[in-house]
Amino acid sequence: MFGFGALIQIADQRKSSATAVIYKSLHSPADIIPLSNPVIPVAYTSVISLKALPVNEKKERFIALLLPAILISKAKLKEQKNQLNQMLAKSQLSATDQAWLNQKLSAYRVDSTTKLSQRMIELPNSLILAQAAIETGWGSSRFFIQALNIFGVWSFDPTEKRIMARQQREGKPVYLKRYDSLLGAIDDYQLTLGKGSAYRALRAATQQTQNSLQLLQHLGRYSELGDIYIQRLNTVIRQNNLRQYDDYQL
Repeated sequence: MFGFGALIQIADQRKSSATAVIYKSLHSPADIIPLSNPVIPVAYTSVISLKALPVNEKKERFIALLLPAILISKAKLKEQKNQLNQMLAKSQLSATDQAWLNQKLSAYRVDSTTKLSQRMIELPNSLILAQAAIETGWGSSRFFIQALNIFGVWSFDPTEKRIMARQQREGKPVYLKRYDSLLGAIDDYQLTLGKGSAYRALRAATQQTQNSLQLLQHLGRYSELGDIYIQRLNTVIRQNNLRQYDDYQL
């Protein structure tokens, strides 16, 4: 067992989500709550490097760190899609409903409710875990540790929370977004795949399958590595048996 530490820290009721989220900071790998199924809905607000751990332990703790946030984010997105469907069944929207709908249309960069629904996609846990593992080096990257940035998301807005990369591009500084929790990073990732034109084929494919080994074929444009990135995702999923986590739920 990893040790529960201060488990019941905050039950988040600030948003109208059916899931009560527990926010928790980390001081050592032992603070990571071990996985169970159902999964405890915990969103970590700080992380530590897992680099020094033995490989198998590092991967086990990394998955335990990420999977709860993945499931919470997916549950939130499902609630939003249900909310959208309920609105579409109404003969007339309230001002509150219309404001919510306008915000979602803007966030997903669409002009119709049909397109909005199509962009609120569900992704298998194994695919998200594989990308997270590659992008963070299984929880050892500086961006992950200092900014809770799981997927290497850049920042172009000087008013948002961010950190500077050590490398520059074309002589200019590069910044990456800094998140308040791993849940925030997962939420942003899901929105990116939902609105990005590069992931149109991925969104269409999710309507036919939830097999991560099939869906990853549509992620070549996620990385500059292209087909090499796809091959790496395939290898990470297969070698670490990540598809076993696709059935995990809150």
